[in-house]
Amino acid sequence: MNRSFTTREKALMLILAVLLLGCCYYLLVLKPSLDSIAASEAKLSELDSEITIQQAVSAKKTQLEQQIAEAEASGTPQKTLPAYDNTKNEINELNAILADATSYNINFSEADLTDAVVRRVVDISFTCDSYHAAHRVLVSLVNCKYSCLVTDIAITGSGLGQSSSSGKVSASASITFFEKLG
Repeated sequence: MNRSFTTREKALMLILAVLLLGCCYYLLVLKPSLDSIAASEAKLSELDSEITIQQAVSAKKTQLEQQIAEAEASGTPQKTLPAYDNTKNEINELNAILADATSYNINFSEADLTDAVVRRVVDISFTCDSYHAAHRVLVSLVNCKYSCLVTDIAITGSGLGQSSSSGKVSASASITFFEKLG
C-alpha cells in the first residue's frame, strides 16, 4: 500500500488543495470582511442621514429662537397657552369678537388631550350685514388673544366679488383652541 502517486494525481491533488484553501479563505476571511464592510457602510449612511436631520432640526431651532428674540425685542405681545379649561374665557372672547355679527352659532367639541396640550375644536357660523364686517370678524378670530388655529373658513353671500359687496354674508370657520394641562 505504499504506492506512489503519478504526476497527474499529484497535480490534481495540488489543484484540489489550492481550491480547498481558496474556499476556506473565502468563507473564513473574505466573506466576513466584506459583510462587515457592507454593514459598516450601511451604518455610516444611516448616521449621515441622522446628522443631516439633526442639522436641519438645529437650524430650525436656531431660526425659531431668533424669531422669538426678534418678536420680544419688537414688543409684540406673545400668546401663551392658558391653563386647561379656559372655556369661559374663550366664550367671552368669541362673544366679543362676534359682536359685529347679526347672528351666530357656536358648537364646542370634546376636548382632545395629546401629551400635555389640550385641543378644543369650536365650529362657528355667523351672519353679518356686509363682507367687510365678516372679514373683520374673521381677522379678529385669527388674532384672538388665546392660542388658536382658524381653519375651514367659508364665506357665502350675494354680491361677493363685486366692487360693492353689500348684503347679508354668511361665514363659517373651525377654530382649535390650545390649552396646557397642569
